[in-house]
Amino acid sequence: MLSFYPGPSKVYPQTLGFIQEAYEQGIVSINHRSARFESLLKETLENLHQKWDIPAEYTIYFISSATEAWEIVAQSLIEKKSLHVYNGAFGKKWAHYVEQIIPQASSLEFGLNESLSDFASQISDELKTTIDTLCLVQSETSNGTGQVICRKELGFSPDCLIAVDATSSMGGIELPWLEADVWLASCQKCMGIPAGLGVLICSPKALERAEKLNRKDYYNSIILMEQNRKLFQTHYTPNVLGIYLLNRLSQTLPSIRVIHQQTWEKMAIWEDFWKHQSSFEFDFLVDQHALRLPTVLALKGESSEVNRIFQLAEQHQIDLGKGYGTWKNNTFRIANFPSHTIEDIHSLIQFIQA
Repeated sequence: MLSFYPGPSKVYPQTLGFIQEAYEQGIVSINHRSARFESLLKETLENLHQKWDIPAEYTIYFISSATEAWEIVAQSLIEKKSLHVYNGAFGKKWAHYVEQIIPQASSLEFGLNESLSDFASQISDELKTTIDTLCLVQSETSNGTGQVICRKELGFSPDCLIAVDATSSMGGIELPWLEADVWLASCQKCMGIPAGLGVLICSPKALERAEKLNRKDYYNSIILMEQNRKLFQTHYTPNVLGIYLLNRLSQTLPSIRVIHQQTWEKMAIWEDFWKHQSSFEFDFLVDQHALRLPTVLALKGESSEVNRIFQLAEQHQIDLGKGYGTWKNNTFRIANFPSHTIEDIHSLIQFIQA
């Protein structure tokens, strides 16, 4: 089965060899308080900083998932009032979960073909000055939109923390780390390994906020996470295999600049194909080219056409992503992650053209 599902999706083929390697070397059985694990974690963090161009002063934590990171942001970083600005199902879910923890959390929804910066310019100065944490989704997996994150264009107070969900883009495209204080993602998409590991990245300003609030009544407190990170440990028993796989892949894969270029080259193949193919009547769900996420394509059409392409995909042992939320019945999604090769793309194109 060739998976184009937008997470969990196709893992890098070399991952199988790394799993076998981890078993043979006893990695899957090591104690997370041992010197061996500390060495593994230290090396992994250093590799990610280098390969993904993460600023040295930003800190990286491994957790279970991006969804868990939503909760960590609420518990450790939101002081009194957050604002969630979203245009899709996952941004809406993030807002909903935070509302259960932070009573004064608020949210605003913007249009599918509207840029985040344009929408932010319409938010009142009064609202902007009352917010201490702004929560955004850079890669909205449900509808295939991708946003440019620019602190200055958003126009919030310099004291306002900006937290960004980059679940379907981290590891697949270059991200403007300095434009936000918190970045979060899960590993089963652009990172190309099995599900079960999340990445949380914090700026010095985010850590200062955590220290100021000093909330230690949650087990996933960033304060506790940072205390352990300084020892190259994790605050709970982690997914050691996932960390090992991420480490080994970071050693063998090219830099994020190269991966970024490859992602857009593959996206160009997809856009050209869907523009000229005639076997199905589909259009991109996102009309604005600049707002299309290059790692997740969302295509719309009649429900009968959507069902037909799923039936054909199943016959050819290819797994496509179903529509999500508002677009559940009239869209489908195609992952365009770094693990997907040009040969994979042509395999899918070939059965569509047949």
